[in-house]
Amino acid sequence: MKLKIPDDVMFRILGGEAVLLNLASGTYFGLDDVGTRMWQLMSEHRSTEKVIEVMLEEYEVEESLLQRDLDKLVKDLTDNGLVKLDASEASPSE
Repeated sequence: MKLKIPDDVMFRILGGEAVLLNLASGTYFGLDDVGTRMWQLMSEHRSTEKVIEVMLEEYEVEESLLQRDLDKLVKDLTDNGLVKLDASEASPSE
């Protein structure tokens, strides 16, 4: 799944905790260390598949558990306007 991070979303690490802030809505979202790593990879690669691939190399975790946790984070972030699904992904191939 391709992702887009809106321009008005800020990310900072403050006192060991990562926080996301949507400047347009004022929505604040805190992340633990694993969530922070997921966010960093999402912002770098814009793809949940790539996040899974990299995290499976970095963490000892079952892929199904990692996928479930990532899906939940993406849903929470999407529901709060901090991430958007990239509609261009749905364009048909020629």
